[in-house]
Amino acid sequence: MDKIIDKIWRFFSSVKLAIVLILLIVATAIIGTVIQQGLPTEMYIQHYGESTFNILNSLDLFDMYHSWWFELLLILFIINVVVCTWERLPAVFKMFSNPKLKLPIEKLNAFKEKEIIEYSGNRETIINNLKQKLSQIYKTPIHVDAKEGDFLYLEKGRIARFGPYITHLSLLIIFIGVLIGSFFGFDTYVNLIPGESSNIVQTIRGNQKITLPFYIKCNSFNVEFYNSGIPKAYKSDLSIISNGNVVARKVIDVNKPLTYNGITIYQASYGQAGASNFQLVLSNEHEGENDISLNLNQPYHISDNTSIAILDYAQNYQGFGPTILVGIFKGEKLVNTSIYLQKYPDFHGAETIDGYKIRFVKANESYYTGLQVAKDPGAPYVAVGAVILVIGLLMSFFSYRRRIWIFVPVNANAITIAGVADRNKYSFEGEFKDLVKEIKKEVIK
Repeated sequence: MDKIIDKIWRFFSSVKLAIVLILLIVATAIIGTVIQQGLPTEMYIQHYGESTFNILNSLDLFDMYHSWWFELLLILFIINVVVCTWERLPAVFKMFSNPKLKLPIEKLNAFKEKEIIEYSGNRETIINNLKQKLSQIYKTPIHVDAKEGDFLYLEKGRIARFGPYITHLSLLIIFIGVLIGSFFGFDTYVNLIPGESSNIVQTIRGNQKITLPFYIKCNSFNVEFYNSGIPKAYKSDLSIISNGNVVARKVIDVNKPLTYNGITIYQASYGQAGASNFQLVLSNEHEGENDISLNLNQPYHISDNTSIAILDYAQNYQGFGPTILVGIFKGEKLVNTSIYLQKYPDFHGAETIDGYKIRFVKANESYYTGLQVAKDPGAPYVAVGAVILVIGLLMSFFSYRRRIWIFVPVNANAITIAGVADRNKYSFEGEFKDLVKEIKKEVIK
């Protein structure tokens, strides 16, 4: 049993495991950037096709951050970081609390950064002058009185050794926040046409509906286009209705969501909800042209016993462009139907209905607004983790530990100065030379 536990411990304390997990998480993030997350199912089917959609959807690639395999990656990484930190942190604490204040002279002589300075005069005076000057120009030294002589120990950047572990802590907090959001939050969508309201939202995979504690109402929706037809901007005027009262209202766009009670509503997409109003021109020899506006299935009487109504609309009928299907009624009985093409007004030639020619001018398209409705209770943890991550990275990359020993032996009029840095050797070399120069100039006169 102990051997099994030991193998599991060694597995999770492996740096190789950490590298593999990081690469997998990064790869997941890249895929999640390439494949836009959280869109309605119909938009994915339109973009990828039904067969490709089914394959990608079975892998949860449209809602990756709530998938079981992504959550498993995060849990494994959290365990890996905890075990690695638990195994290595005690040695760092020991170093932090018990620095080596003195070293054998053989080890000092082995350091690359080393200087031996001879002096004349009183040994105690030299030691006191060193302590005073070092406090002014570098750092207050720790004085160790040993049998073989006196050691002055200086250390800077000791806290930098904790930089990687603070970074580890930040990653733990961030990934725990992500898991909290994944387990207890939701990422859903809802499509609304202007004037419509709903408190029912649907998950991305379409297998679950969630009831919100309030209604979202779309007061209006506006979309602007460039001359090329590419959308320039689209905005929704939304109201939040709770207990029959409007408790919040805001015009949102892609970068300006509405947040209420921890639930955020984003402007995600839009689409055509179809045409609800149509502009026609009726003309005859006696009355000339008459502009009329009809809604779908709205009857219009052109004579006492004859009426017309628009029964259906196609945005691009068999490649001929916008097309309406007009029904011709005698009384309440449908007696005939005919199609009218916006791009081809002379399609019917001289054909008339009770002496009237019909020309289809345009369809007033209506749009729905696509809203992403999300709740992420882990977001504050992610924000705190991000701040701690910056602190950890600053400590790791812009600070480094360096140690200097000054040894004044009892049996020789010479001072040995030696130092070492954990990294950034080139910078420390210049720092060490400047310190030796100051000691020679101000102390050893």
